[in-house]
Amino acid sequence: MLCFLSLIKQDPQEVIMFTDMAVEAARMREETRRMNELLRSLQLALREKAKEYEMLKKKKQSMVAKEAPKLKMVDDFMLFLAAIDKNDGENALNFDEKAMMNSILAMMNGGNNGELAADGGKKEA
Repeated sequence: MLCFLSLIKQDPQEVIMFTDMAVEAARMREETRRMNELLRSLQLALREKAKEYEMLKKKKQSMVAKEAPKLKMVDDFMLFLAAIDKNDGENALNFDEKAMMNSILAMMNGGNNGELAADGGKKEA
């Protein structure tokens, strides 16, 4: 109150300048408050995106891990076919056909997480 009374005795130009400064300070406080709210909301959105990214990354790793045995089986079979094409009997003989058939049957019957199981992973008795 003392400050306001001292303004009354001041030059009107100084009172106007003080009023302008007070209005500007209030505007800046409001702008700072709005910017802080925006910052908090953006930080929350960033945390949510980081969680989503981690979840998707784990999901991708899981999918890649499920596909790896199938891709290895295909690669092994392609090497076998290439050995046959080149008449490379040694590499062709190294191919384990029984293991390949067992892998295929396991996938068809629900092995390897049931990816290719046509019967829902149920085993025949």
